[in-house]
Amino acid sequence: MIKRRIAQVVSTILYNAGLISDLPRRYMPSRFCVPGLNCQFCPASVAGCPLNYLQGIFAGRWRRLPISSIAWFLLFTIALGRVICGWLCPFGLFQDLLDKVPLPKIHKNKVTRGLSYVKYFFLFGVVCAIPAYMAIAENRTVLAFCRYVCPNLYFDQTLYALIKGQEPGMNLFAEPAFLFLIAIIIASLFIFRPFCRFICPLGAFYGFFNKTSLFSIKVDKTKCINCHACEKVCPMDIKKVGDRECISCGKCKSICHFGAIHYGRK
Repeated sequence: MIKRRIAQVVSTILYNAGLISDLPRRYMPSRFCVPGLNCQFCPASVAGCPLNYLQGIFAGRWRRLPISSIAWFLLFTIALGRVICGWLCPFGLFQDLLDKVPLPKIHKNKVTRGLSYVKYFFLFGVVCAIPAYMAIAENRTVLAFCRYVCPNLYFDQTLYALIKGQEPGMNLFAEPAFLFLIAIIIASLFIFRPFCRFICPLGAFYGFFNKTSLFSIKVDKTKCINCHACEKVCPMDIKKVGDRECISCGKCKSICHFGAIHYGRK
């Protein structure tokens, strides 16, 4: 767990190195995207968000997207899957820290497992369908998830302003995504990673590649005795270790007494 927390903190600093210096943004390859959720419109951000490029493809901007951007995105996806959610996403770290607040918690159950499918609506409906419809019907580029749902822009910008001692410079409470951020913060005090589990389309997309990704959690069937201790200790809505909901946090690995769970290929 310590290694994972270090990776989360380091990735958060690297994603937002603009807080420290403008050199990373100046020398970062054009159109590079980081693997986790991180808004490119924040002054501190050094690179783009994969969701921005994914929406751009459906919004008709795929002709203008350089091959290098798509290549980076595919490389992250194939190599890591939802390891990115557990180890390399700053917004995931933010929710993890909120979960540490000592308040009554709503643990996973049939309702939360059902809600875990909602993020696929955001992936196929908001990220794919709406931008594609607006591009075809009205010849407009509308990155719907970024504009109306994603809380990360206002999280990053507000944090940047506070660190720099500046005013946010916008009427935040007039923005739907900022109100959504407030709701996520409140929910995260009582539910483990509600944004990742129920809403994040990037996590939904990465989840499709979990079983084949190179560095995600794997189970050695020859050592597993099907005690299901790993599934019980997991805070995510998994049906089995390594499925689409698994973020490879490692809690299952630490509780397995038979050495059946490990990172990497089978």
